[in-house]
Amino acid sequence: RLSREPFSAGPDPDFLWLSEKHAAAFESLKKGILEREGCVLLTGDIGTGKTTLIQHLARLGGVAVAFVAIHDTGMTRLDFCNSLAVEFGLKRRFERRESFYANFKNVLLGKCSAYKKVLVVIDEAQRLNPEIIGEALELAGLELAGRNPLKVVFVGQPGVSELLKQEEGRGGFKAIAARCDLKPFTRQETGRYLEHRLKVAGRDAPLFTEDAVKEVHALSKGYPRLINIVCDHALLYGFGSGLNEIDGRVVRECSRDLTVALDLDDAPAQDGRLSSSGETAAVPDPPPPVQPARSWRPFLYIAAAVRWGRRAWRSSR
Repeated sequence: RLSREPFSAGPDPDFLWLSEKHAAAFESLKKGILEREGCVLLTGDIGTGKTTLIQHLARLGGVAVAFVAIHDTGMTRLDFCNSLAVEFGLKRRFERRESFYANFKNVLLGKCSAYKKVLVVIDEAQRLNPEIIGEALELAGLELAGRNPLKVVFVGQPGVSELLKQEEGRGGFKAIAARCDLKPFTRQETGRYLEHRLKVAGRDAPLFTEDAVKEVHALSKGYPRLINIVCDHALLYGFGSGLNEIDGRVVRECSRDLTVALDLDDAPAQDGRLSSSGETAAVPDPPPPVQPARSWRPFLYIAAAVRWGRRAWRSSR
């Protein structure tokens, strides 16, 4: 009784689940963007849902969003400007920053004049170097027609906070209008998260037992991205066994594949929460990057199909 895939590993704002503290964080970010001066900071370990939350913010009325990902710690100011040029539809590469800003201002006055705010989201901001931070500050201070149309949003792992604090110490950093730090879900939140995603996908009846939720949380450590991967694999195993619900045994059965494919032993085992206070909470070092184990999926689909075929053949005899 599912009309769509409930546990896709990619970010999808349609499936966004806001716990009480997530909702408070969202409101804090929204207020920082629309009502306050300064930059906005969103941090969290890999897989805690930063991109999904930002995409949800992008749906705010009167807001346009451009994303710039920092892939190289050696990015120059001109590289940054040319990345912005691509995002804002400037179909040329600039050799001088002055030329970029002359064209960029025209775009803001034209295409973007209808928006209350234009967000420049700097993703993977923990890779920023002082040069690019300086460029981002110039961008945040840009004034057109007597107003400041741009809001810079820094998104990255917890280490980005220290980078920005260093700039604050030099006296050149604009005040942070709002900051939020995303943390993994607790076990109770994991259960509600599963219920929400299944409902969005078209199923109202429970599908995961309490024992299964406990196993999912233990395996994923409460990280939404890992929860999705665990549950997606569990559904494949359950389908292969012809089950109508997923219990702890099913999750444990597929855990061996997940442990190898996802290196889950390296994920931090902490009881996660989300903080929307003005202070940046102390957090452990982020886990190593975790990518969905897509290489396992074809084998799991084949295994599920074979097991289902055997059951069907036996039933027909």
